[in-house]
Amino acid sequence: MRAWNVLLLLVSLVFSGSSLAQGMSETAGNKDQIFTSSGEQLSLETLAARVQQANYVFVGEKHDNPRHHAIERELIRMRFAAKNMSSGSRVVFEMLDESQDNLIAKLQASMNLEEMKTALNWPQKGWDWESYGPLFWESMQNQALSSGNISRALISSIYKDGKNVLSVTPRLASALQQSEGVQKYLLDQIYASHCGMQSRESLQPMLHIQLAKDASMASAMVATPSAMLIAGGEHTRGATGVPQHVQQLKPDASRLIIQLVEKKADKNQPMDYFREIGGADIIWLTEATQEKDYCADVKGRAAQ
Repeated sequence: MRAWNVLLLLVSLVFSGSSLAQGMSETAGNKDQIFTSSGEQLSLETLAARVQQANYVFVGEKHDNPRHHAIERELIRMRFAAKNMSSGSRVVFEMLDESQDNLIAKLQASMNLEEMKTALNWPQKGWDWESYGPLFWESMQNQALSSGNISRALISSIYKDGKNVLSVTPRLASALQQSEGVQKYLLDQIYASHCGMQSRESLQPMLHIQLAKDASMASAMVATPSAMLIAGGEHTRGATGVPQHVQQLKPDASRLIIQLVEKKADKNQPMDYFREIGGADIIWLTEATQEKDYCADVKGRAAQ
């Protein structure tokens, strides 16, 4: 039965002109490559089987890479091509938070993208609808769309009262269970993202928020027997992100971590990427988008 499911998926990809099938070999247009953590190149058939078998699948993206969004749409299709996929399975998004749950509940699979955008009251600023609307729509075809993130109101509360808020919010409980090593790594990343212009001590509230976001996405995933997460690559990092929280909440559940990673000129071997991203099962290498040095701009303005 599994072989038949994979065959159906391959046929659907060919006839839909899918970028997934086009990107599987190095000679194809997108020159994507997919590797396992042992350094072996992965076939589409094997990838499909693994995506369909795992209880919890984590997909990490670079937010501004259009290729990553195209791959994510195909991974959602791949996941639900399995005939034995639970009807309660969910696709959890970092880009949706609990304040939108009432609007999500009113969505219909028959809606087109514009109707869905209107129903969600999608803001002009923030997450790009052109990037994520098609992923929401794809998830709705299986009644699987789910929020994962925390609302602005909750972010504000955590910023002001950190651990006290985490301790009284059940779905954020795993935020307080993370090791000193995890917290140090996350604080270092937050410090770097603020261009080293704030002390680590002043960034403690941001650490609490990061931990809360990961805990919230993990709680949304384990609320059902199976789920897929779409989030930024730091959130899906195996050793420090949402997968770590899920392992603590559901230690016996199977997990699959897929990191969508841009190729770098100074990295020639798959293991070079695995060492950097920490704890992935699969990396999907894509062409890079243009690099932006946000810190150079920020520091330049600060010096004026």
